[in-house]
Amino acid sequence: MNGHLKRYFRLLLQVVGALSLLGLVIGTALVLTAGYWLRMDDAPKKADAIVVLAGDIRRAIYAADLYHQGFAPLIYVSRPLEEPPQSLVDLGFNFPRQEDQMLRVLAAKGVPLEAVRVYGQDVQSTVEEGENLARELGPKPRTLIIVTSPFHCRRAKLILSGILRQHELIMPLTPYERFDKIWWNHQLSSTAVVSEVAKFAFYFLGTPFRANPAAAN
Repeated sequence: MNGHLKRYFRLLLQVVGALSLLGLVIGTALVLTAGYWLRMDDAPKKADAIVVLAGDIRRAIYAADLYHQGFAPLIYVSRPLEEPPQSLVDLGFNFPRQEDQMLRVLAAKGVPLEAVRVYGQDVQSTVEEGENLARELGPKPRTLIIVTSPFHCRRAKLILSGILRQHELIMPLTPYERFDKIWWNHQLSSTAVVSEVAKFAFYFLGTPFRANPAAAN
């Protein structure tokens, strides 16, 4: 009996080792090819609205381009959580809110204020943006052009598709932010890949970042 147990235990260790090796190989392959699969490049088409996800304010430039090209009559901008460094605030430094910067970019690009909708309050993640946007839009199905950074496209589509199920989501690739396919040759692309891979892990573990974690319970 002990001999059988030893054989079963040895087989179990071999299976676990093989699965661990396979996982390592797959994980390495996914990280190395992240410059390709993280991005999306849907062709823009007529939509009900353009949604600018919080983050790099250059996203607002592309949203304005799409608006002027006639793809949608409205642009939605969220109010992200702002946490300016208190030590600099105490010294008198001014940190404008991100949605105000987005509005300035849109205005500089000639988008009229009446074409912009600001929604949510202190959103801290793409999950919270999707949840707040769902409440803002209501149940009527719409076609939405989602504007975000190239490295954020895949995760944003995954998250928002689960929250905004009745809406069609289009993810065009912005020309205003660099994200290299060979990401390890570019510092900012490398930083983006490390951050996105970690956020994917957090998402699949069911722990998205939230401004108010209690609100999800």
